[in-house]
Amino acid sequence: MGGSSHCCPLCLRLTAFVLKSFAQARSHIFIEEKHIQDSLAWLAGKQKDNGCFRSSGTLLNNAIKGGVDDEVTLSAYITIALLEIPLPITHSVVRNALFCLETAAEQGGNHVYTRALLAYAFALAGKEEKRRALLDSLDKEAVKEDGSIHWQRPGKEQKAELPFYQPRAPSAEVEMTAYVLLTYLTTQPAPSQDDLSLATQIAKWISKQQNPNGGFSSTQDTVVALQALSQYGVSAYAKSGGASTVTLQSTGNFQSQFQVDHTNRLLLQRMALPEVPGDYSIGVTGEGCVYVQTSLRYNVFPKLDDAPFALEVHTVPEICDSAKAQRTFNIAINISYTGKRPVSNMVIVDVKMLSGFIPMKSSVRKLEGHHHIHHTELSTNHVLLYMEQVSNVTQSFSFAVEQDFPIQSLKPALVKVYDYYETDEFAIAEYSAPCIKGSV
Repeated sequence: MGGSSHCCPLCLRLTAFVLKSFAQARSHIFIEEKHIQDSLAWLAGKQKDNGCFRSSGTLLNNAIKGGVDDEVTLSAYITIALLEIPLPITHSVVRNALFCLETAAEQGGNHVYTRALLAYAFALAGKEEKRRALLDSLDKEAVKEDGSIHWQRPGKEQKAELPFYQPRAPSAEVEMTAYVLLTYLTTQPAPSQDDLSLATQIAKWISKQQNPNGGFSSTQDTVVALQALSQYGVSAYAKSGGASTVTLQSTGNFQSQFQVDHTNRLLLQRMALPEVPGDYSIGVTGEGCVYVQTSLRYNVFPKLDDAPFALEVHTVPEICDSAKAQRTFNIAINISYTGKRPVSNMVIVDVKMLSGFIPMKSSVRKLEGHHHIHHTELSTNHVLLYMEQVSNVTQSFSFAVEQDFPIQSLKPALVKVYDYYETDEFAIAEYSAPCIKGSV
């Protein structure tokens, strides 16, 4: 990747991830070796004399900033990628990077997220004593409840529980917990029974955060969580495992069964519940391990009184001052961050189109020249704007839409802004066409 002297943490993380992915894929598909060697050389050029990797700019998720020094967090991530290629610990880049991590671990004071990465890096490097010391440190901060174990950010506020709703953890907490799970599973010659017992409780919590589509809060935590769950499956899998029968029944006369054995253990089986709401129970007989998930979708009115974003949307023109305004107008957006952190993480502005209107592509693409908008996506009825971060300083921008076909009784459309990594932080506003009374 590029050779600029200015390097953002995201560039380094992405290069390390792609390098690892290419190197691991070589045994399955053709990968040009030059791409791998060029990426490795580029990363080596970003390594400082102390073995750490240079970090300039900001991380897109400020919840994962490592307490004393963000370079430690970034360096741990890159070291993990290099060791997963796998490069030997005698490789000059890896050897120097491990020196950076060992120094940071000895100094202490690292954020729980950073310690999770450090522990996994040392596990991959075969440094058992350092792995165990960090696991002992992390165990003191573990949240243990309902037969599961996970880690969360210090001082996190508890979310109010709602009926039928299991709130999912933020991306950073899923990611750090997944790294700890990988650490427990990465030891020679194999994880102990005690480690597997703890790993089972961690895997239980991670599984509960999985959404109905198989992912998690973001692409970043999804990659690590799926890797950790896959590794857990390998470590806990027993070839002698038999068949299991999962029975789902209601208080009425409904009953259905799923059969799980070695022939279909990787097959997703699903069914729709006949009555919602309703009382159902699940029973399992046989041998083996099965994962059962229920998904309930319903709509609620959002609470906007404590929204961490100030969002204001209007059209230009705001009133129907000409015949042209019936066919085309601008959507103007003002946004600022009012939450408890200095700035937000990466923010998504999701603008839903009014029925019968479509975005003017050239107008939207011009927004990528805005110093806070680094990417845009368009579809027929949505415009997505990716902002690196939002502060308490109001950011203003607009784009044009045009009428594709007329609609009667045109209803307002919604604009939603939300933190990519903290999806519970959002705000919603609506807008209407300036000539809504003149819609036909």
